[in-house]
Amino acid sequence: MRKIAILIAAWCTGAMALPASAADDLGNGRRVQNTTAVHEVEVGDAAGHVVGVVEFRGLTFFASGAIATHVNSATFDLVNGSGSHEGYVVHYFDDGSTSVERYRGAARVAGDGKRTTIEGEFECVGGTGHFEGLKGEGRYRGERLGSLAAGSYVYVDFEGHCTTP
Repeated sequence: MRKIAILIAAWCTGAMALPASAADDLGNGRRVQNTTAVHEVEVGDAAGHVVGVVEFRGLTFFASGAIATHVNSATFDLVNGSGSHEGYVVHYFDDGSTSVERYRGAARVAGDGKRTTIEGEFECVGGTGHFEGLKGEGRYRGERLGSLAAGSYVYVDFEGHCTTP
């Protein structure tokens, strides 16, 4: 009975943590972000065809319990709001560590034009501090609420495995 009480006390105080590989897996969670900058240009080959760059900033909530701020810089090639995108997300953790993921996917505007579904694949390509050598991959899916304009909101759910050696 005493052993059980000690184990419960250790668990409640955090003395019994998950194994490092499980606790540090950054492959699962939700990113919530706001569009902070957009620059697009008309291609000129078809009505509504634009290419450009966009920057998002926000918070990432990892399934491990970690929370980080992030900057997401991307390029896009869209026709009437639908098309391809790719970019990088850099996460900034309180201890000064960073993690970096590269992604590529597609955006599809809903029939009413008020929401855009985004989905694709990501690869964890490194980091600093606690996440130096971070590697892994996964998939993501989410939505942009409103147009691709400064001030619009995006959420992204991601699932995969990204760990350090």
